[in-house]
Amino acid sequence: MLNILVAIGTRPEAIKLAPTILEFQKYPKDVNVEVCVTAQHRALLDDVLINFEITPNYDLDLMSKNQTLDEIFSRSLAGISEILRQKPFDWILVQGDTSTALSAALSGFYNGVRVAHVEAGLRTYNKLEPYPEEINRQLISKITDLHFAPTLSAKSNLLSEGISNEDVIVTGNTVIDALRIASSADESDHVKNVLEVAHLNTKIIMVTAHRRENFGRPLESICEALKSLASKYTEDIHVIYPVHPNPNVQSKVYKDLQGIKNISLIDPLNYFDFIQVLKHCFLIITDSGGIQEEAPTLKTPVFILRNQTERTEGVAKGVGLMLGTDKTNIINQTSKVIEHQSEYQKYIKQSNPYGDGLASQRIVSKILHQPFNEFVEI
Repeated sequence: MLNILVAIGTRPEAIKLAPTILEFQKYPKDVNVEVCVTAQHRALLDDVLINFEITPNYDLDLMSKNQTLDEIFSRSLAGISEILRQKPFDWILVQGDTSTALSAALSGFYNGVRVAHVEAGLRTYNKLEPYPEEINRQLISKITDLHFAPTLSAKSNLLSEGISNEDVIVTGNTVIDALRIASSADESDHVKNVLEVAHLNTKIIMVTAHRRENFGRPLESICEALKSLASKYTEDIHVIYPVHPNPNVQSKVYKDLQGIKNISLIDPLNYFDFIQVLKHCFLIITDSGGIQEEAPTLKTPVFILRNQTERTEGVAKGVGLMLGTDKTNIINQTSKVIEHQSEYQKYIKQSNPYGDGLASQRIVSKILHQPFNEFVEI
């Protein structure tokens, strides 16, 4: 029997690893899967685990006020290493690009445990965008034994860096697996209340913006653009903005946007509720990575509040648009799709380049030495 430790620190990691954990649990005779949460994010992480009915075996509970990246990394490294010394784990499974993922991978390397990396190979090759995720990803790849790349492009990045072809498996992204689970859930009363305030006869625009590189002037520009759009299309659009709890986000967003009739500033939604609201949205404007991947399955255009994205497939295929954070560009491009159906329709495609909802099956099959077919982008 294989012993596998799954390391989770943040909400996105939990969302993208939950389907794989649930898939492993289908094989109790072949694998013992245990979950360690560092709680790099606390409440946002817990909500996802509750949604997917996953109970951690280990909780390092590391989150602290005004925590720094080096503090998160060092405490996570020490805590996960202690767990790995308790029993003979065969694999440690990490996801993405967080401080938790990097520390868990390094802990596995230090303790002689093989590292499997879910969502491997994403790159911008600009170490400051996204920060610190780009460097985290590159460092994790140097440590990893088995790379689960979501797309052919991600695999190509890894091969160009000298990683062996036999160690890279194209799976699709597990976030599409999670999306399919969440989208089948019933609408909660909270979702109904959020949508009732927004009025379903208007075009609902979902906004999320919380990345570190957008703190300060970029977030100020985003808020100015949203304020202008809300004024320009008072009767036509309603903006729903779940505001991240980071004080750098909260202080600016509430100062600039609170009290505007057709902008709803709400607390972050749990994952299932968030997906249920997204299903009703006309447009998504975001600096998130995962939402760029989810939107094509929902047939919803996604405009990206970043200067660079490591998820290039959506932009190349035309399901998304790079906006950056320039106020004028945000207003102009958003106005086009609000006013012109032809502009809107060109973002609606029939397939998602990021996955087909079977990524977790491929990951588990590979680790358990079962047959499977790699994901092929359409």
